[in-house]
Amino acid sequence: MKRFALWRLAASVITVFLLAFTSCTRKKVQSLLAPSIALGTVLAEEVMQAAGTKKQIAVISPDANWGPASTVEEAFKSALKSKGFSVVTAKVANLGDPMRPGSFGLMAPDFAEALEKSGAAGAVVSFAGGPLLWQGEGARLSSQHPPVFVVATVMLGNVPGVATDRRQLQAMLDAGVVQLAIVDGAEPEAAKGDATHELFAQNFHRLRKGD
Repeated sequence: MKRFALWRLAASVITVFLLAFTSCTRKKVQSLLAPSIALGTVLAEEVMQAAGTKKQIAVISPDANWGPASTVEEAFKSALKSKGFSVVTAKVANLGDPMRPGSFGLMAPDFAEALEKSGAAGAVVSFAGGPLLWQGEGARLSSQHPPVFVVATVMLGNVPGVATDRRQLQAMLDAGVVQLAIVDGAEPEAAKGDATHELFAQNFHRLRKGD
């Protein structure tokens, strides 16, 4: 009986330890993913404002070789759906090999195809970074496409992101190809807000035309 009692005590101690460890780990994971959730939420707000009365938003996502759906994209979709918006896939893009710098990214033909499919959408959102447009390619894109939003951060929470060259992003913003890009780095002179907006401003900032 004593042996059985000791076994039960040991089992109880181990169970409590494992539960505490799991809880601690879960909290750490949630803390690490919190900025990406804030990014998705703030992005959704920007997109809804630009879309106006059009309740359908088109997205460009990396294919399965890049990993599962990102925390940012999931938070973004959740925020949109809570406000009555629907999300459709404009393109699941093959971004190439992330282990070979300079050889991966959103190809211009894939970007153009996504825009062609999204004429009725309120906005197009790329979770695959900015398109790799060669000089002059941007000018050949239709000017009638919906507003384009680009997430160009190193990480998307649980999966890698595609951090596009800032000069290329700014050129696309100034040319009107992209309306807004979100990149890594604290937002300058960010206004005080709730916890979500403050967390976003501590980790990311928005690039617009003329910045």
